[in-house]
Amino acid sequence: MLNWLSRVIRVVVGLVLLATALAFFAWMASGREQPELKAEVISPLLVRGLVIEPQEVSRTWNGYGTARAMVSADVASEVAARVVERPEWLEPGAEVRAGQVLLRLDRIDFEIAAAGAQQSIESLVAQIEALTIEAASLERQIVLAAEETEIARRDAQRARDAIERGAGNLSEIDQWLSSQRRAERSLVALEQQRDLIPSRVRDLEARVESQRATLRQAQENLSRTVISSPIDGVVQDVAVKAGEWTATGRTVLRIVDLRRIEVPVRLAPEAAQTVRPGDVAELRQRAESEISWVGRVSRIAPESDERTRSIVAFVEVQQSEPLILRPGQFVVVSIEEQGTSLRTVVPRRAIRGGRVFVATKSDAPEAAIWPVASRIANAIARRIAASSSLEQAIETDLDLRLREHARLEVGTRGDEIAQAASQLTRAWIGEGGSESLSRQMIESLAAALTPVVAQWLLATDPALLPDSLRDDLEVVQRLSVAHMVEVDIDFSVETLFDTLDPIETQWAIVRRRDGESLAGSVLLVSNLEQLVEGSLIEIALPQSEGAR
Repeated sequence: MLNWLSRVIRVVVGLVLLATALAFFAWMASGREQPELKAEVISPLLVRGLVIEPQEVSRTWNGYGTARAMVSADVASEVAARVVERPEWLEPGAEVRAGQVLLRLDRIDFEIAAAGAQQSIESLVAQIEALTIEAASLERQIVLAAEETEIARRDAQRARDAIERGAGNLSEIDQWLSSQRRAERSLVALEQQRDLIPSRVRDLEARVESQRATLRQAQENLSRTVISSPIDGVVQDVAVKAGEWTATGRTVLRIVDLRRIEVPVRLAPEAAQTVRPGDVAELRQRAESEISWVGRVSRIAPESDERTRSIVAFVEVQQSEPLILRPGQFVVVSIEEQGTSLRTVVPRRAIRGGRVFVATKSDAPEAAIWPVASRIANAIARRIAASSSLEQAIETDLDLRLREHARLEVGTRGDEIAQAASQLTRAWIGEGGSESLSRQMIESLAAALTPVVAQWLLATDPALLPDSLRDDLEVVQRLSVAHMVEVDIDFSVETLFDTLDPIETQWAIVRRRDGESLAGSVLLVSNLEQLVEGSLIEIALPQSEGAR
C-alpha cells in the first residue's frame, strides 16, 4: 500500500515539474524580442578590367614529332667470314671517327684465293711469252721452207727443159715435182702454225685478265675484312662478337651523327599557308620542360595526311654537347612565323571553359533597374520566410505584414508589390504548406516577384521613391553588367604586351565564335569565379586606361 502511494506521488510531482518548465519556456518565448529586419543595400562586385586592343603577334604553331638522325650508317659485312677482332671499347655510345677501324674478319681464305689467282696469272703470262718465241721461230722456218720450195720448183723446171731437149726422162720429172709438193706442204703447215699463234695469245691474255679480276676480287675481299666507320658519329648498336660468323650483307654496326638531327613535325593543315623554310622552331621533351633545342624548318611535305589531318614540316637541329637531342626522342615543337599581324590577345587566365567576361552597358532601362528589383524581391521573400505562424497569418494579417515589408523596401507606395507578394505567397503555401518555407521557397518567390518590382520601378516617378532607393538606382545606372562571350583559342604565346598589362606574360590569341570583334571591349580579369551572366560590376582599369 505504501509503495503504491509513493509511486503515485512521484508521478504527480514529475507532471507538475514538466508543466512548470513548459510554462517557463512559453513565457520566455513570448517575451523574446523579434530580430529587426532592415533594408538591404546593393554591393556591386569590384572587378579589374583591361581594354582589348589588337596587338602585333607572330603566330606560333604547335606540333609534335620524333627525332631522327639526318646522317646515319648501317655498316654491313661485305664478305662472309669469322670475326677475329673486336675492340673492348666498341660498345653502344662509343664515339668514332670516319675511317677508324672497328672490326677485323678472318683473311686466310681470301689470301689463298689471291695467291692462287696470282700464280695462274704468272703461268699464263709465261705461256704467252713462249708463244712469242714460237712465233719468231716459225717465221724463220717459213722463210727457209719458202726457199726450199723455190729450189724444188726450179729443179722441176730444169727437168722439164731437159726432156724437151731430149736429154732427160719422165721419172726424173716426177721425182722433182714430188719434192716441190713436199716443200709447199711444209711451208703451208708452218704458215698455219704461225697464223694460229695470235688467237692462242688472245686466249691466254683473256685468261690472264680473268685471273687478274679474280685477284682483284680476292684483294678487295681482303680489304673488306677490315670494317671501318664511314662517318663521324656515335655507335648505336653492335650486332656481332669476336668469334662469331657474319654473312655477306649482314648489318654488324649502326652509327649515327648526333650533330644534325631532323624532326618530322605534324602541324594543323592551316600551317601550310604561313610556315616557311627558315622559320625558327623550339623543341621540348614536354611542353613544360625547361630543356629545349632551337632548330629551323628545312622543308615542308607537299601533301597533307588524310588520316591524321595534318601536314609535316621537317625541322633541322644542329647541336653539340652537352644538351643532345637524341634520335627516337618524342618532342613537342613550337614553330614561330617570320611575320606578324594584328590579333586579339587576352590573358589565358581570363578564359573559363571557352568563355570570357566583358563589361557591357545596355540602353534598356530594365538592365539598370533589374539588379535593384532583384535585391528588393529577395529581401521581401526572406522576410516572409522569417515570419512566424505564416499559415495563421494568411487568414488574418498576411497582407498587413507584406505591406510593412514592402514599405520598408520601397516606401509608402509599395502596396502593389505587397499585393503581388501576397498572391504568390498564398499560392506557395497552398501547394506545400508552411513546412515548405525553405531556401527553395525563397528563391522561387524572389524570382517570381522580381519582374513585378522591376515593372513597378519603371512605372513609378523617381521623385516619389525613398532617397535610399533613388540612390541605389543612380548607382546601378553608373555600373556595368558582366556579359559572357564565347571564344575560340587559336594559339597561345608567352610574352609581354606592355600597353595591355605590364605584368601578364601568358596570353591567348582568340576569336569570337559569333564573328564579332572584341577590339575596344573591356575584358574582366579578376574575381572571375564570382561572376555570372548579368552580374553588376564596378570596373577598375589600369592607371593608363583611366587617364585616357
